Amino acid sequence: MDRPEIKGELQAPRDSREQRGSIWRNYAVLIYSVIALGAVLIIANMIITEHNVRFDLTPDKKYSLSDFDKRVLSGLTHPVKVMAFVRTEDPAYLQLADLLFQAAAFTPRLTYQVIDVNKAPGLAHQYGVSSYGEVVVESQGRRRDFDNARSDLLIPAILQISSDTSKHIDFTVGHGERDLYDTDHNTGYSEWRNMLEQNNYTVDQVSLFASGVPDNCNVLVTLGPSKDFLPEELTELGKFLKRGGHFVAIIDPYGSPSLVKFLQQYGMDFTDQTLVDPAYRLTAGEILTTQIPLRAENNTISRSMSAPAVFSLARGVNITLKPGAAAVDGLQVVLTNEFLRSSHESWASGDVKAITTGITEYKPGRDTKGPIPVGSEIDLAPASDIHIPVQQMTRIVGIGSSAFGSNQFIEMLGNRDLAVGLINEMAGDEMLIASRERLNKGETAAFYVTSRQSNWLAYSAAGIETLILVLIAVAVFVRRRFFA
Repeated sequence: MDRPEIKGELQAPRDSREQRGSIWRNYAVLIYSVIALGAVLIIANMIITEHNVRFDLTPDKKYSLSDFDKRVLSGLTHPVKVMAFVRTEDPAYLQLADLLFQAAAFTPRLTYQVIDVNKAPGLAHQYGVSSYGEVVVESQGRRRDFDNARSDLLIPAILQISSDTSKHIDFTVGHGERDLYDTDHNTGYSEWRNMLEQNNYTVDQVSLFASGVPDNCNVLVTLGPSKDFLPEELTELGKFLKRGGHFVAIIDPYGSPSLVKFLQQYGMDFTDQTLVDPAYRLTAGEILTTQIPLRAENNTISRSMSAPAVFSLARGVNITLKPGAAAVDGLQVVLTNEFLRSSHESWASGDVKAITTGITEYKPGRDTKGPIPVGSEIDLAPASDIHIPVQQMTRIVGIGSSAFGSNQFIEMLGNRDLAVGLINEMAGDEMLIASRERLNKGETAAFYVTSRQSNWLAYSAAGIETLILVLIAVAVFVRRRFFA
């Protein structure tokens, strides 16, 4: 009678032990699962950190590195350090911070640090930073700064300071040329020199009479000479061009007749006339300071400009030889391009008083109707080997006004792009040219109104206002006459 009770008493401890064992197994499975999940997350995080995987679903891939960005970053051969001095609560820096993160993930040669100026004033003082949004890019002892924490300026800045070699841009002296070291707002050209140095160029002055053209000269520039070149100097210039030199001649009206005559041998003619364009002069400006609206899209120099150039006291630069024609010293013309031209309403005036009075009118027979070429290029090669690469050819670019590169004019419309892009092209810096073209796509140029546009706006505003008043008067008359 008592056995069932004994059996129940034995069964209860066994069930209790099985239940406790089941609980411990559940705990073990839970702990194992947590450990496994943690391991998976750690490994995944390591993979993601090592391989930056992003999905940019914007149509224009706004938040991804472009092919150009990757080319620049892939070409880095030395460490680059970027210091961004910002206010972290400022939303403007977020795009820059994202670009810095992507760039650092793409190449280990780039490191960066985002610094809150309010929290680290000592470090800002050490780097000479006095304003919010300044970014400092350093490499190999070189430094490039830009303001406003603009992400579109980061890659060009890295490109400019990461080059292993510095190309030499030599400017002639001794003929009344413009002064690259003059900081005066009206007469100086120091801003242009600063821009070239920021592009990692070594800017020097050279006397053709004393030493000729240096062997390491990549581009020779004459900037607004007013006096004649001596025969010995022209001989040295001829030797430079014969060996494939690149020469930029920027000659104002009636300047340096001997150099003008010398260049005619190569198919480039600076006319003895002054450009006049009342239609494209700046608002309230005189007719000798004008926009240059026509730009060739098949020329790298003009294509890199974000807006028309502004010239003052300009002359025409004509190409007189066609491709295939023979030039001096056994050279043959390969390519020609008149890449900057004035408007169809313009003309080149032969009135010598126009340059001093700023007043002239078109006179048939004396003057030449526009468009007038004011920026031209001619490329030549030895007649025995005309298929050499363009950068090995003799290249001459003529610009009919020096004012565009002055401190007063260089920030107007497309003048900065012309001043820098001209040297980039002649020095063969394709990456810098591509950088400028990419930057200009997203950049809005300063707003200038021509005299014609100003008159049109004034007359349109007056006409529209009068029309509105007339319509109101008619409406009031009709209402009172027929609906009162």
